[in-house]
Amino acid sequence: MAPETDIEGNVGPLDDVALEQIREVFRSVDGLVDDAGFDSRLDPTTLEIRFADGIGDADWCRFDVRWFQRGYYSFHYTDERGVNFRFDYHPKPNAPDKHFHAPPEARSSDPEPSCIVATEPTVVARAVHSLWRRAYETGSLTLLNEAENPP
Repeated sequence: MAPETDIEGNVGPLDDVALEQIREVFRSVDGLVDDAGFDSRLDPTTLEIRFADGIGDADWCRFDVRWFQRGYYSFHYTDERGVNFRFDYHPKPNAPDKHFHAPPEARSSDPEPSCIVATEPTVVARAVHSLWRRAYETGSLTLLNEAENPP
């Protein structure tokens, strides 16, 4: 299932205030952020955070972020090599509400518990960034979901 249709349960409408806070976190914590804006000015559905570099051999990457008014979220990473992973928080049958879809495909069928336990938008954004930054600096995807209550 495509990430944009993978959110299950009643998550409510997007929370544009939370998305603005998340955008500011990424802009302030990483000089590799090229751009951070919404996919549409008239009817935004996703905050797109673009980086000038990616993990390993990727020359660029992007997080597509959705935060909902009920506090649920999705941080979906994709890059030029087709690598994907996601940190999600939403109801999902046969999975914990907070879960991680592992790279390289971020398949919906086998999520694992997420190491991110925070629920506040700026803290979750810092946690996702911290985990991404570690993977970026090491060039490895293996520890993306390995941390104790990041950031």
